[in-house]
Amino acid sequence: MSLVRRDVSEVKSPSTVAFSYREVVRSAREGVVTVVVKSWERKTDSDGGLSFDWQAGTDRFDGRPRAQAAGSGIVLTADGLVLTNHHVIQGARKITLRAHGGKEEVDAVIVGSDAATDVALLRASSGKWHPSVLSDSAQAQPGDVVLAVGSPFGLENSVTMGIISATGRADLEGVGGILQDFIQTDAAIHPGNSGGPLVDGLGRVVGMNTARYGSENIGLAVPVNLALKVASDLFSLGRVQRGHLGIRLSNLGAETLDGLDLPPGFRGVAVTAVEAGSPADKGGVLPGDVLFSVNELAVTSADSLRVRMTSLKEGDKVRLGLLRAGELKNHEVVLGQPPDAGPTMKTIRVEILPGLIVEVVDKNWRNKLLLPERFQALRVMADYPPAGKGESKLAEGDLITHVNGSKFIASAKQVEQESELKFLSRVSVLLLTVLHQGEEKLVGISVPKQP
Repeated sequence: MSLVRRDVSEVKSPSTVAFSYREVVRSAREGVVTVVVKSWERKTDSDGGLSFDWQAGTDRFDGRPRAQAAGSGIVLTADGLVLTNHHVIQGARKITLRAHGGKEEVDAVIVGSDAATDVALLRASSGKWHPSVLSDSAQAQPGDVVLAVGSPFGLENSVTMGIISATGRADLEGVGGILQDFIQTDAAIHPGNSGGPLVDGLGRVVGMNTARYGSENIGLAVPVNLALKVASDLFSLGRVQRGHLGIRLSNLGAETLDGLDLPPGFRGVAVTAVEAGSPADKGGVLPGDVLFSVNELAVTSADSLRVRMTSLKEGDKVRLGLLRAGELKNHEVVLGQPPDAGPTMKTIRVEILPGLIVEVVDKNWRNKLLLPERFQALRVMADYPPAGKGESKLAEGDLITHVNGSKFIASAKQVEQESELKFLSRVSVLLLTVLHQGEEKLVGISVPKQP
């Protein structure tokens, strides 16, 4: 991610009037791609299990078909790392990218995705791409001119113009992402714009278009600083690293805040518990404190604090604004690692029969293969029978979904104990339902007799 292009200088001459943005638009469009998605349709098997079929996706916000243009993406690097929304690629069976002005669709895979912030990172399988220039969204202010670029309703390379209406919008119902810190704009954002850039008057990306909220002139975008931090974590760690304080919080209602005799407009969250030995404990935070800011940025709810933590990482020093017994205080705290941020569980590999090696399709495989969240199968890791021992009946990459007519369901723990697989060696014939290159087929395999 070190090859991302950034320009964090302030906008010069903010009061200058521009009569055309044609050069800005021409430059910004080069770094935008159309994201085309084919999705899985969930249905119920005759045996009560889940199965999935191809279908063209539908846009999350208004249900319109998205067979041609599911959304948009922001090119980050010349080798094809692309930023988009989680909701654009959620449940995808196949993803392709189409560059500005191009007709060729290039396959893409999901590097990682974070539903909480509605951010996803893709990688194109080939080609050279034109990176966008990213700005510093912390400098964005209401009144700044912005342009939204994308493919609304499949109309590729569309541009709309407006201003930033507000920053830090949060606690909005019916909008993707539980951790919200949106830039609000009156530049028109429609289905298909999702994942595309919101650029400033110099053509630099200030945010990622995400949703239209309740009205034609209320659009929301994820600030580019937050989106890039999430993407960087997904790229380097495979997960989002969030700073850890070690406190429990409770949102405060307006009546409670009014009773504290605070300045007009004051908002915050109550600290209800502090974990012993946690960063907050070491930093002097106490139960009963009202937390109202992190590094001078407002904290208005428990979710808004989680947004602040997403922008930070273990080891960062932060300044907490606290209200204690009517007195405003500042405490410096060194963030720790969340307790659930340990190493990812190793994928489980089993040799069912001599030469037939499979891996459980876990979360990592589902992500790599663009499979639905609850999809369960075994992935064949090498052709079977191996080369030179007859015609292969199973190919590397095939997905075994049923064994002898029964849906294969196994947790990682069950497979480790082989309780779900041992029966395979006690039958004479295996009749496998296999997904091969997207097509379902039945494969019969004779089981060698045990000595």
